[in-house]
Amino acid sequence: MAGRVLRFTASERGVHWLTALAFFSLLISGLVVGRRGTFHSVMYAWHLASSGVLVGGVALIAVRGNRRALGRSARELLTFDERDRRWLAQAPAHLLDGTAEPALGRFNAGQKLNFASVCTLFAVLYISGIDTIVEGTHHNLVFAAHKLGTIAAGALVAGHVYMALVNRGTRGALPGMLTGEVDRGWAYAHYPAWTAAQAGRGESAHAREDTPAVRTASDDT
Repeated sequence: MAGRVLRFTASERGVHWLTALAFFSLLISGLVVGRRGTFHSVMYAWHLASSGVLVGGVALIAVRGNRRALGRSARELLTFDERDRRWLAQAPAHLLDGTAEPALGRFNAGQKLNFASVCTLFAVLYISGIDTIVEGTHHNLVFAAHKLGTIAAGALVAGHVYMALVNRGTRGALPGMLTGEVDRGWAYAHYPAWTAAQAGRGESAHAREDTPAVRTASDDT
């Protein structure tokens, strides 16, 4: 069980880190923006630019990067069935005793729920943000939705950071978003079916698709 297993391609990692950096850029610029003056103008422009970079950057990676890997991840994250519902039902008990229920596939139901929630909240933030640009913030209930969406997204990101950096049982996933690979033993403990399938195929289905993409300049954009 020694060694490492490829979990994420450069394109998948690129989308993740672009989204993370853009979110914090949007959060900081949104919190410190004033009502008037040069500082307000600079922060407001920074806020709008960050939102544009996020959308444009993700689109560029999708076009120029490993579309197959991105599409596969999207399908897996958006597939939610009865097994995932059972996993979520059992999750509170495992949180209390400090253990983690192994995932049934490449992603567990918590990761799928987090992905769907983040996508929904970003849609709310973009729609409410456009409305705020047009209508302004004064007596605008949609702007209140923008604030609430920011708070909810911040809570999700805080939980994600905790799981990635602090929680002993899940922080082994972090190398997957840094180098693309995770420890094989850790992967088998948390994603046994996926890891066994990778080993059973000699990781061919994943590695043959992803290794060329990792080595190309376009995928590292």
